[in-house]
Amino acid sequence: MKLISLLALLFSFTIHAKVCDLSQGLTKKQIKLLNKAKKLKRIGLNRSLFGKEVYKVDILGNDHDQLLVLVGEAHIKGPRSSRLGKKLVKAFNLRMLEGLPMAEIEYIQTNNEDLNDALGWQRTLAKVITFNVAGSTISAAQKRGLTFLPGYDAILLDNEVFQKENTETPDEGLYHLPGLIQNAQEGLNLPLEVGSFLTPSEDDSYILEARNVRMASNIVTYLESKDVRGTPLVLLGAAHNPGMIELLKNDGY
Repeated sequence: MKLISLLALLFSFTIHAKVCDLSQGLTKKQIKLLNKAKKLKRIGLNRSLFGKEVYKVDILGNDHDQLLVLVGEAHIKGPRSSRLGKKLVKAFNLRMLEGLPMAEIEYIQTNNEDLNDALGWQRTLAKVITFNVAGSTISAAQKRGLTFLPGYDAILLDNEVFQKENTETPDEGLYHLPGLIQNAQEGLNLPLEVGSFLTPSEDDSYILEARNVRMASNIVTYLESKDVRGTPLVLLGAAHNPGMIELLKNDGY
């Protein structure tokens, strides 16, 4: 039965109308966890309140056999889905993480009260009701391997400041990577939202569209680097998946 489920997942994604052999870029453990995330559904009252989907899994690839795993997660998760998300993060050595740049957070705190609430008490409340007080999927990633923190001028190693460096663009992060790559054996966490400042607003043009353009561009920049190898897990909010897919299609995925 397990073999049938594995084979079903292997042939459930297509690239340019051809079958994608996931076993060429993913381990059996990764495929198993992605399959679980794809199938995971809320039950009972939570299903009525928050919808049935917890994770949206999309796998893309290009003509050079480079795979790209997009995992969009709902902001409201229960203990079961939270545990699965952390296992999924730990199963990938190359991870690209959504996260607002410090400059935009500071702008929101000064200029946008509604968005600031979402970064303040609403975020704290969300951590409590999503069982993420002890850590989210993002913090689970940062506990393993090398993490670039733009805006904080820091590079972390297993969640501790390892080196003080300014990495405000993807190219700056990649510049430092060759000298640090030996420290990334347990994981490499690359920030998706580095680069030009975007003026935050509550409009979808900022929340989804403009940020999607920035993130998609950075993904391509990272994957074109000879120092970034393997299949990346791109972790972001589930609402970003459709727009990211359309943008990445333009880059051959």
